[in-house]
Amino acid sequence: MTGVVADEAMTMTPCQRKALEQLRAELSDKGILKKCHDDYYLGRFLTARNYDVSKSRHMFESMLEWRERMQVDTLKTTAITEQEKKTLKELYPHFHHKTDKLGRPIYIEQLGRLRLDQLLKITTIDQMVLYHVAECEALTDIKLPACSKKAGRRIGQSLTILDLKGVNFKQMTSTAVRAFLRKIAIIDQDYYPEYLGNMVIINASSAFKTAYSMIRPWLDKRTQKKIEVVGSSYAPRLLELADAESLPDFLGGTCRCEGGCQLSDAGPWKSCTTEPIQHCQLEVADGTTRYW
Repeated sequence: MTGVVADEAMTMTPCQRKALEQLRAELSDKGILKKCHDDYYLGRFLTARNYDVSKSRHMFESMLEWRERMQVDTLKTTAITEQEKKTLKELYPHFHHKTDKLGRPIYIEQLGRLRLDQLLKITTIDQMVLYHVAECEALTDIKLPACSKKAGRRIGQSLTILDLKGVNFKQMTSTAVRAFLRKIAIIDQDYYPEYLGNMVIINASSAFKTAYSMIRPWLDKRTQKKIEVVGSSYAPRLLELADAESLPDFLGGTCRCEGGCQLSDAGPWKSCTTEPIQHCQLEVADGTTRYW
């Protein structure tokens, strides 16, 4: 996809800029950088490691090793079929739906509607993790570039709404759920750093508070600060973050997509192709090209 956008400025101190230049030089010397590894991309790893160049380089190299080991580029097309995806979303409702007031894609997960027993009859925790990775790739390759084109500036993070309505203690403390949540938490933090803008957890119960106390230590402090827990009176907070027409009606918005918001995949990315990330590029205002 192409389109003219304003390149989002990276606010860095002179010391941080120096760290970025050092990281790029060290990675370039090893010959492991690709066109898509621009300053913004490398900045994610520096931010995640508080601009410690050595730790950032190790994190970046670990990410590349993980991608090769997991054959991530292949997972984009082989992780799951469309029919399997439809069944999975019926048993485990989760979906992207339009954008918030900052132009970020909105990700909604209805954990209370998870039917784990039925889900594990058709798949495994490891297969669900692979599917999660494929969804992360769709976010970075397709959804964020499409949102950037629409907004006219780089959009690099998303808003997550985690709906816990209907969640019970047994569900939240089950070994399978905890294993899945832990695995994806590690993947998101270590291999897709700084893609989470905000997470709003709604309809939280005492069961969740118990489970969250177990999960929270797995999250780094930066991630913990991005998470806020809101009770059943969540609509005002969500409407501060997103316009009513961008939120499904069951979350206090006004959107009623034909066939249901859960399956609509509504958003600026819907008409985009599934190009690999190294082939996605955006022409910026100064006439140069930035690879995503």
